[in-house]
Amino acid sequence: MVRRLLGWSVVGLALLGACKVEDSAIPDADLAAPLCTGVIYDNCTTDGQCMSGMCKLFSGDFQVCTQVCNDAAPCPASSGAAAKCNNRGLCKPTINNACRPPS
Repeated sequence: MVRRLLGWSVVGLALLGACKVEDSAIPDADLAAPLCTGVIYDNCTTDGQCMSGMCKLFSGDFQVCTQVCNDAAPCPASSGAAAKCNNRGLCKPTINNACRPPS
């Protein structure tokens, strides 16, 4: 029994070692860009970096601060870029704000 458990432990560790934990799909931030302040469509990595408390990854393209939306509460425009209310009821901008998230 002990031998069997030890064997499974070795197999489990081998599988864990074979798995690579990928970084998020967020590209490296431009260090010359101003620091994001957490307004809607700012780049982010966690919910706590957003005034709305909502940091979402959109189609693996970009991760930004967003907010809920519907017909009564449409999405605001930002930096001249339009945003639309997606099928999950979240504001998705056409482009994100040119800033870097706090580290």
